[in-house]
Amino acid sequence: MEIKIAPCGLVCSRCDAYRATQENSPEKLELVAADWRRLYQCDDIKAEFISCDGCMTENGRKCYHCEHQCEIRKCAVEKKVAVCSECEQYPCKMLSGFLEYVPQAQANPMRKMLDAIAEVEKNMHSAF
Repeated sequence: MEIKIAPCGLVCSRCDAYRATQENSPEKLELVAADWRRLYQCDDIKAEFISCDGCMTENGRKCYHCEHQCEIRKCAVEKKVAVCSECEQYPCKMLSGFLEYVPQAQANPMRKMLDAIAEVEKNMHSAF
């Protein structure tokens, strides 16, 4: 499976909603929705709202939150960056605030990955 990374550093291709969508499995999408309802204490999370082909896909499916509510995705689209670490304002308050909300076991690697991408891009040799 191709690795897809969201602007915030979330590895889309490891997200349960993404994986269930790619498997075309309504049963797994319902399992994910039930898990997220419990985890996030939100009864509004329904399987039909979480189908996803990656939040930065142009014509594919996006979960409701990513397409309509995620300010990080909106910012990345406006600034035409694939990941936040490509932005001149990285790391910004919006991203830092989001990473404080994410469980630390996930947020720390996401931050490290974005930092590594920024460092590679900064030090990348270019002939032009």
